[in-house]
Amino acid sequence: MARLPIGSINRAFKKALTEPIVSLYHYNGCGYFDGGCLLLADALVLWSQGDMKIGGFSRLSWIDQGVDHWFVKLNVAGKEFLIDANALQTEKAFTRYWLYDELLGEDFVILENPVHRVESTVPRDAVFSALIAGQIAEKLGDYQQWRGSIEELLKPDETCKMR
Repeated sequence: MARLPIGSINRAFKKALTEPIVSLYHYNGCGYFDGGCLLLADALVLWSQGDMKIGGFSRLSWIDQGVDHWFVKLNVAGKEFLIDANALQTEKAFTRYWLYDELLGEDFVILENPVHRVESTVPRDAVFSALIAGQIAEKLGDYQQWRGSIEELLKPDETCKMR
């Protein structure tokens, strides 16, 4: 399967998160992968005005305990992306990253409606998420325009014709 042409979108997205991460460490003592993932997910939902939806996953060995990691889901041009501080990824790429780079091969399940599983141990602060959303908007601009740029990249190339 061909790679999606979203590298430039992901580079800009990751760069946009560098300033908020400094604030997050100062405010909460954590980053996007060690306690601040829900703050980022909430910020992305705010920035997208609800177009992105909260998602989460849990290791199978921990499924009754809570959520291991929070992210958002975005459907663009019929393709679903999962987004966290690693930027936009297909579910396959996201799963591969978390299986082999972060969870070292331990199986996990993506939860369908994880919002009710927010635990008191997970930082959630609407004011701070709004601050992060504002910083993302400053760096990436209007959400609808950003989304439109992804749609444009995903359009089939009309110059290539199947024989």
